[in-house]
Amino acid sequence: MAPFPLDIKTLSIVFIVFSLTFSIGLLLFQSAQKKVLGLSLFSLSIFVIGLGTTMLNLRGVIPDFISIIIANVTISYGFHLVLHSLTIFRNHSLEVVRYSRIALVMILVSFVYFTYYEPSIKSRIIAISLYLAFVTASSATVILNGKKKDLTLAVNMMALTFIIYSLFMFFRATKSYFSLKEINGVISGNYLNEFSYIFSIILIVSMSFSMLWLINARLVHSLQCLSQQDPLTTLQNRRALDRAVQRHHTQVNHQPVSIVLLDIDNFKQVNDQFGHIVGDDAIKALAKTVLNIVDLPNTVFRLGGDEILIWLPDSNLEQAAALSEQLRSAIGQIRLEEHPSLQVTSSFGISSLSENEKWKDCVDRADKALYQAKLKGRNTIVIEESCENYSISTKAVSHS
Repeated sequence: MAPFPLDIKTLSIVFIVFSLTFSIGLLLFQSAQKKVLGLSLFSLSIFVIGLGTTMLNLRGVIPDFISIIIANVTISYGFHLVLHSLTIFRNHSLEVVRYSRIALVMILVSFVYFTYYEPSIKSRIIAISLYLAFVTASSATVILNGKKKDLTLAVNMMALTFIIYSLFMFFRATKSYFSLKEINGVISGNYLNEFSYIFSIILIVSMSFSMLWLINARLVHSLQCLSQQDPLTTLQNRRALDRAVQRHHTQVNHQPVSIVLLDIDNFKQVNDQFGHIVGDDAIKALAKTVLNIVDLPNTVFRLGGDEILIWLPDSNLEQAAALSEQLRSAIGQIRLEEHPSLQVTSSFGISSLSENEKWKDCVDRADKALYQAKLKGRNTIVIEESCENYSISTKAVSHS
């Protein structure tokens, strides 16, 4: 009695249908979405595996050279393409792909040898099983160690499927090696062949599903980032600032935080004299200058218009004032290529968030300090009035 009600022919047809379906589906998905690196190659790899399996099942209908050698090498090449596509998709080194390419040549040589010079189905099974064990184990390594930041659960699921498949193929090779009798003809009665198709079907389904899961997670993450990013300057926006404030409030230990508010002096006159497009260019130049100086770019936020807020964790007022002086000097050097006569300067208001203080109160003090900087002639740094005894050695800084 057969271990499974499905025979090899049925399992192989199911596998071929699954391979072609997922290959076409992924290609259509790629055409309808923003191009994903490695996805087209991944789709092609599944198609190649299905093509090789189709040739394998035409044994007796087509020449043995095609149904044995070309078919198995095609299947092996398909798995090689899976590995190659995953190294691109997960941004991993291509060195392992070169090893796989060398092993692929060895598979071709071994199949020619064990088909024409020393015929042995058993040896061919061992050869291709060891190659598939190697290439799927390498795929799991690439998935787990890729530099691309992806959803951990989906990454682990895809890697686990490859690991299980690799272990099964190694078991298949070992079991075949220690088998006492040479296998003759098509091994339709061997349970390992049935399991090979079942595991292959599971692998195709799982890795295709995981690939779509990872791509969808990337799209969701990208949308989340865009929702918190200012499109003009690429700085973070108010929504991102609110999240930063919430994270700070949930910290167990209070950390000192200083904030810096700055804007462009006489920005309305810039818009009136040069136009809003030039005004936008000035804002972009201001944002770029700030990002070049601030060590943590994710602490810089555009509040709206030309106003920028810098969140400085673990910084006191002296450190905030020193950074502001660097920025004030650098901003004064900004020159727009199309309007070199335009002189851009900024005023700064600085405050420090006290323990258990409301965030709004701290921002209000920085805003008042910025207003004072405008009254003092602009291109000036003013520190919140709550620190009357504070001083710093720069003429550009004063206290409100």
